[in-house]
Amino acid sequence: MWPVIFEFAETSLAVIFCGLAIKLTDDWIDQEEDKLAGQKNWAAIIGMGTMLYAILLLILAAAIRAEVSLPLFLASYVVGMFHDLTSQFPLGLSGWQESLVIFIISILFFGFEVTVFSLFFITAVQFFDDWYDLRSDLMGGQRNYAVRLGKMECFLLGTLSLFAACWIKEILFYPVLTGTVIVFFALETGLVKCND
Repeated sequence: MWPVIFEFAETSLAVIFCGLAIKLTDDWIDQEEDKLAGQKNWAAIIGMGTMLYAILLLILAAAIRAEVSLPLFLASYVVGMFHDLTSQFPLGLSGWQESLVIFIISILFFGFEVTVFSLFFITAVQFFDDWYDLRSDLMGGQRNYAVRLGKMECFLLGTLSLFAACWIKEILFYPVLTGTVIVFFALETGLVKCND
């Protein structure tokens, strides 16, 4: 019994560190958009050290459970690229090409099952985040998935993605969900403060 509880807690902690690393990275990329929308942004508070903290958090997550946290981080990269599939990036690849390369790398290092699980889970998080942020994103002129697809459609796709993740890897689903919910509530309820 105790080994199961310890493994659950260990995985959730790795996901918490990974989730914070993803949040810092996302805020670093979205600084200008968030400023225009009047949204909270950690990179605006932390400044130049934001990416260093993101790297440190990802290292901590990997030290705890690399086989869980790193596929999740790579999946967030893949899902993030879907907002900009046609633009050329510094490596000379378009968004969809970079997504494909990262997806293949994740499969090679971590396996197909955990990669697809991570992709569905992060996709669900993205849909729910866009559904939750619809009003503020509209005010900032951002066209998130809830704007493009509709609020109810976005919520339903998020739910379907969540069920798909659970079906693919149920043993990972609950600790990953627990870690994600902790990060969300810590950021949204002011447990971790972000003052502009």
